[in-house]
Amino acid sequence: MCGIIAAKENDRGITGAVPKAKLLVLKGLTGEGKGSVQTISDAINYAVKWRGPRGEKVRIISLSLGSPDDHPVLHSAIKKAVQNNIVVACAAGNEGDGNAQTNEYSYPGAYPEVIAVGSVDSNQRLSPFSGSNSEVDVVAPGDKIESTFPPSKYAVLSGTSMATPHVSGALALLIEKYEEKYNRTLSEPEIYAQLIKNTVSIGYRETEEGNGLVKLDSNRSSRSFRWM
Repeated sequence: MCGIIAAKENDRGITGAVPKAKLLVLKGLTGEGKGSVQTISDAINYAVKWRGPRGEKVRIISLSLGSPDDHPVLHSAIKKAVQNNIVVACAAGNEGDGNAQTNEYSYPGAYPEVIAVGSVDSNQRLSPFSGSNSEVDVVAPGDKIESTFPPSKYAVLSGTSMATPHVSGALALLIEKYEEKYNRTLSEPEIYAQLIKNTVSIGYRETEEGNGLVKLDSNRSSRSFRWM
């Protein structure tokens, strides 16, 4: 996921959405993608409290993970992050069955405090696996996405976990653009509002695409320095 956000622009491999972004990488899952509610919550709480050598703070938390169960401890950690002016982007889940009337909730994506991200393919068609429910906020590319992969190679993967870092990168660019424009720190609701202004409907139900596909101005900057 880090590569999708911030892979270097060096004429090798792939380039991330925000090549100059600075990432605070916290391990809440094992190499097999497994973890506990407590380890994930601890990572979120650590990110909220973290301060860099120059007083930097985390502005965006990107969570490419999910569970069918609602966990109060995890929900509490996310609410604390949002209360501290951190935007939280989460995978909407890969439980899609092609029925827009089905509520395919995955947590933490289903929490109202987060930005739940669904997936589309390169033709802007909803990915068949993308979960649909009333909490989906936006969609982004998540189908057959090439990115960096441990230990030192590239891989093509699909899932709302791939769509989420695209939105996290977009959020970083929007924070940079509008905080420079207004010369002040934007609140979490203001950042969310700017994201929604940069979406376009692709013709699906709201439970499938939320507010639509995230699509930034083609002249956007790539000079972001936001910790994520």
